[in-house]
Amino acid sequence: MSGAPNRGMDVWLSLPFLSAEGLTALTMAAERAGVSGVALSEHPAVPAGFSSPYPYGDGKPANLPTDTLLPDPIVAIAGLATATSTIRFMTAVIIAPLRHPVMLAKEAATAAAMSGGRIDLGVGVGWLREEFEALGNPWFVTRGGVLDEILTLLPKLWTGAPVCHKGAHFTFDAIAVNPTPPQPIPILIGGTSKAAARRCALAGDGWVGANHSVYEIAGMMARLTEARTAADSDNRPFVVRTGLRGSITPTRVANLRDLGVNSFLLAPWQVGERRQSIHDLDVSAIADALPNMVDMITSA
Repeated sequence: MSGAPNRGMDVWLSLPFLSAEGLTALTMAAERAGVSGVALSEHPAVPAGFSSPYPYGDGKPANLPTDTLLPDPIVAIAGLATATSTIRFMTAVIIAPLRHPVMLAKEAATAAAMSGGRIDLGVGVGWLREEFEALGNPWFVTRGGVLDEILTLLPKLWTGAPVCHKGAHFTFDAIAVNPTPPQPIPILIGGTSKAAARRCALAGDGWVGANHSVYEIAGMMARLTEARTAADSDNRPFVVRTGLRGSITPTRVANLRDLGVNSFLLAPWQVGERRQSIHDLDVSAIADALPNMVDMITSA
C-alpha cells in the first residue's frame, strides 16, 4: 500500500469510459494503492452530432463517440460502495441543471447513506447544449442561475425536515427528503469562470477542476482568492481538487501544491504507459502502475 499523503496533497483517480467491471476493479485497486477517492463524470446521453465547444480541451473538440461508456455516477457510487470500505467517491461533475433539486438531493443522500458518508458532490453547469435539448431541458442558456438555486436548496433538503420553496426556476410546497446523509455532503463546484469562482465562495466546500494547464490553474486560484475574500469566506476550510494536463512529474505536481492545490485528480490514461486513445484503458496495467504514481504525487 502507498504511504500516507504528504504536505496535504491527496490523490484522487477519475474513472471515465469504463465498464461496470472496470469501474469495480480500478476502484478496489485504488483503495489498495492509498488513493483517497475516485471520481465519476456524467453525460446522461451522447448526441450523435454536436457543435458545442468543449471548454477544457485546449482548443480541441471533445472526444465523445456515441458508444462512450458513461455509467450514471450516483448509481455507480452506490454500487461501488458495497465493494469497498474506506475510499471516498465524488461526482466530477454531475450536470446539476439537468436534474430537479429534490431528485438530486434524494439521489445524493441515498448514495451517502449507502456508502457510510463517503461521497463528495461535484456539480457543474454542463457545456453540451445538444444534451439539454435531447432531454427537453430548456435551461441551457440560464443554467448558471439554475445551479445557483439548486445550491441554496440542497443543504436544506438534506436536513430531512419539510422544505417549501418559491424561486425563479423551482417552486414546491413543503416536502421532506429522506434518508438524510449520515454527515454533511461536501459540495465541490466546477468551472473556471468568475461566476464559478463566486459560486465556490458562496456555496461550495471546494473547487473541482478538469485537466488544466498550470497557467489555467493559477488563473483560477486567483479568481477563487478574489471571490472568497469578497464573500468573506476565505477563512473556512476549502478543497482545491484538480487534474493537470499532460505528463505528471514531481516538479509539475510541486507547482500545483505551491499554487494551493491540496487534492490531485489523476486521469487513468496518465498512469503507466501512454495509450493511443483515452477510450482504450488497460485496467490491469493501470492498477499495477497506480501505487508508484500515488507515491510520486504524495511525496513531490
